[in-house]
Amino acid sequence: MKSSNLLAGSLIHKILKLRGVPAKLCRYSAMAWLFNPFTFTIGTRGNCEPIVCAIILWILLLLMKGNLLQAAFWYGLVVHLRIYPIIYALPIILFLDPQHFRPGKKPALVNWSSRNSKLSHDLSDTISQSTWAFLTSTITWKRAIFGLISGSTFFILTGLCFHLYGWEFLHEALLYHLTRTDPRHNFSMYFYHIYLRYEHEFSVTEKLIAFLPQFTVQLVLIFSFARDLPFCFFLQTLAFVAFNKVITAQYFVWFFCLLPLILPWSKMQLKWKGLACIFFWIGAQTHWLFWGYLLEFRGKNVFIQLWVACLVFLAANTFVLVTVIRNHVYCPVLKRLELENLSKTLKDD
Repeated sequence: MKSSNLLAGSLIHKILKLRGVPAKLCRYSAMAWLFNPFTFTIGTRGNCEPIVCAIILWILLLLMKGNLLQAAFWYGLVVHLRIYPIIYALPIILFLDPQHFRPGKKPALVNWSSRNSKLSHDLSDTISQSTWAFLTSTITWKRAIFGLISGSTFFILTGLCFHLYGWEFLHEALLYHLTRTDPRHNFSMYFYHIYLRYEHEFSVTEKLIAFLPQFTVQLVLIFSFARDLPFCFFLQTLAFVAFNKVITAQYFVWFFCLLPLILPWSKMQLKWKGLACIFFWIGAQTHWLFWGYLLEFRGKNVFIQLWVACLVFLAANTFVLVTVIRNHVYCPVLKRLELENLSKTLKDD
């Protein structure tokens, strides 16, 4: 797993260098992954999350270079390994906008030095443009090929494993996540309700209520920031973890690998807003761990206090999410095609 951590760090450096970020800032950003205590602690205990993170970073690099066939294959593979990257499907589809790709040519990247240009427009314009692009040109040749290859890769690998291991694999790898009800204490705000209702069947309304906030937040983030793909991935992952029914420490690695990709576009200074985010987030975890220790090791009946700590942790994640958005310089990854080339591209697609 150590090699996977190093590979992820190398890919972070390559992505930032490709986007024109200065070498010094590339190194500092990569260090945010390599020297993150959560990263190397979780990665060195035998967890496979760094491998998944490295594949996601590789997919981003391939998409920026226009290698869509390879990106599609690796995306199908990573969803097979870990189901959560399925949340990236819609932003990738929006990213494969005909306005960004010329037939037979690599897409043109927006340089880091252009982060304060007119490309950084109002958020409402971003939402309207992404929505319009999705509604008017949903099915294009590139999107169809990407979906076909990634879907085929996923189903072939899943079918092979099903042939080898049967229904046990299908349940443990996929179906289990649709009906998962974990009564053990975890960072999720839903854990106490699940604990109290564990012996009873959950109604459709209860399942929908737990799923709806997560789904709504995902859609808003996707249609707002899909063109700034690494930033969109980071926000999606952080929100997905924060609103999930089960949250464990290993999930934090999912968005920590994407954090270095957005640091060069952040106006947030380490002092004071940066420190406020760090201390609030870590402080909320420490508060949770205190009550978790009393419950797990001391046998104290502190379920209510632990549930309140979960709510505080949700508030910390929400605070970080909002603060990061407010201090981010929106910058699309790819340049738009000139108008005279756009009609030709649409015909080819």
